[in-house]
Amino acid sequence: MKKKTKRGSIFVSPDGGETVYEQLPNGDRKLVEQSQQAKDDEQAYEEAEMVNAEAIALRRKYPTLKKAWERYRTVWHLINEN
Repeated sequence: MKKKTKRGSIFVSPDGGETVYEQLPNGDRKLVEQSQQAKDDEQAYEEAEMVNAEAIALRRKYPTLKKAWERYRTVWHLINEN
């Protein structure tokens, strides 16, 4: 974890500079800046639940969700393979 002090503030980056927080005296953190890579990594982590065994069971239970997922996969493969 990198720290830098500027005018009484402490800036913290838990991911090597991709995301920068201002550490407040009460222990809270305030987001200062986040790179696109850090945003993408965060979104990937949040979306991981959409591809596990529970998600597959949920798609099996809800046909509309399954159909939407299959359409998404089709579009994904069309774009990704070109």
